[in-house]
Amino acid sequence: MTTTLQVAMSVCLFLLGLCSCIAGLWTILSKEYQRALKSISAQSAKISSKAITDAGVAPLIEASSRLIEAISQLIRTAVGVGVFLCLAGGMLCLVAFWMLSTL
Repeated sequence: MTTTLQVAMSVCLFLLGLCSCIAGLWTILSKEYQRALKSISAQSAKISSKAITDAGVAPLIEASSRLIEAISQLIRTAVGVGVFLCLAGGMLCLVAFWMLSTL
C-alpha cells in the first residue's frame, strides 16, 4: 500500500514538473510581447518624423519611448518567469526520480 502511494505521488510530481517545464518554454518562446514592441516601434518612428514639423508632438514622443521601455521590461520579466518555471519543473522531475529510486 505504501509503495503504491509513493509511486502515485512520484508520477504526479513528475507530471507536474513536466507541465511546469512546458509552461516555462511556452512563456519564453511566446512572441506576443515582441510583436507589440515591433508595432509600437514602427509607430514611434512615424511620430518622430512628424515631430520635426510640429513641436506639439514632443510629449507624445516621450510617452511612446516610455511605453517601449516598459514593454522591453515586460519581455525581460516574462523570460525570467519562463526560466524559473523550467528550473522548478526540472527540480520536480528530479525529486520524482529520486522518490522512485529509493523504493
